[in-house]
Amino acid sequence: MTTSFIVLEKGATGFKVTRLQEVLTQLKFNVGTIDGVFGAKTQAAVIKFQQPYNHLPHNGIVDAETILQLDQALWLSQRETIKEGSRGIEVEQLQGMLEYANFGSLKVDGFFGAKTKATVIDFQKARGLQADGIVGKQTWSSLYTLARHDIPYEQRVDNFFAVEGC
Repeated sequence: MTTSFIVLEKGATGFKVTRLQEVLTQLKFNVGTIDGVFGAKTQAAVIKFQQPYNHLPHNGIVDAETILQLDQALWLSQRETIKEGSRGIEVEQLQGMLEYANFGSLKVDGFFGAKTKATVIDFQKARGLQADGIVGKQTWSSLYTLARHDIPYEQRVDNFFAVEGC
């Protein structure tokens, strides 16, 4: 059985349900107790998660598309808004992702200087985003999409359930 056929729904149990409950909890959805049992509270949390996304059914069933959206939402929830003058791991990650996307030649040094800002603005313009050089949710989301597009669908679903997480 391949991961593209994974479906978690009310009544399911096990590690994958536990992982789902952990992620939903991190995203501030109430699943009740994290116990590996897909009950009514987990189903209600999934429906609430699905509602803002037009491409997802709002049925409380976790298919591969819902898993991929959960993965993206979790990843984005862990990103900080950064701008010129910022320092640290988030900046290193940004610089690495811009390099991966072939936007300029940046030194991955964890310092958001003028060159990083100019590269961010170029990226934002190319992606139809507000070109302000500030990396917030929309810019991070666009970078996430670019970084994940080469990873096969099934591998992305498998990665969601990996012990290390997202």
